[in-house]
Amino acid sequence: MKKDFAVIFDLDGTLLNTDLLIRKSFEHVFHHYKPDYQISDQEHLSFLGPALKDTFSRYFPDEMIEELIDYYRAYNHAHHQDYVTIYPHVEETLKTLSKQGYPLAVVTTKYRQAALIGLDLFEITPYFDMILGMDDVEHIKPNPEGILKVMNTFHCLNGLYIGDNVTDIQAGKNAGIYTAGVKWTPKGYQDMQALAPDLLIDDMSEIITFVERKMNG
Repeated sequence: MKKDFAVIFDLDGTLLNTDLLIRKSFEHVFHHYKPDYQISDQEHLSFLGPALKDTFSRYFPDEMIEELIDYYRAYNHAHHQDYVTIYPHVEETLKTLSKQGYPLAVVTTKYRQAALIGLDLFEITPYFDMILGMDDVEHIKPNPEGILKVMNTFHCLNGLYIGDNVTDIQAGKNAGIYTAGVKWTPKGYQDMQALAPDLLIDDMSEIITFVERKMNG
């Protein structure tokens, strides 16, 4: 029987380390469409989190955006195995929470198909009761639509959203649930900390204690 507490995860930078894949994918696009442009490390960090459309709009005219996104995705989808790793204790944490009966979900700004490529690569897809990509919602984070969809689907009044970005903490707070920020993001966690999430974690397994405490509190 499912418990009345949903545990919802962001994907990139939270469950899976896709930083190198994202970097390589953007370099691939710029090499083709802006060959003389050198992307700085600071710019690469700024690419982590926002939707592709928002990022490409900073550099290219609107009429090119769809073509750029298609070019990016073709490379990105083909190179998960080369550049993506799973963070420590993610699978063990999912296994424990799933066994204890918590509804588990992913809400990401990736398209669901791309999300599944990464989740399938590390064989953690079966742990999730629901996976929502940006093509499953009208409004992406920090809008809480995706999180609220999960909460409503599982008839949960309480939940926790775990992410690596300011927009993740904002989305969780906008949905009225607990929030956790991960400290392993290369951008640093100070901006998330300023939003006062309920939890900042060094290791994914820490959320098990938090969830149990809130359920038994």
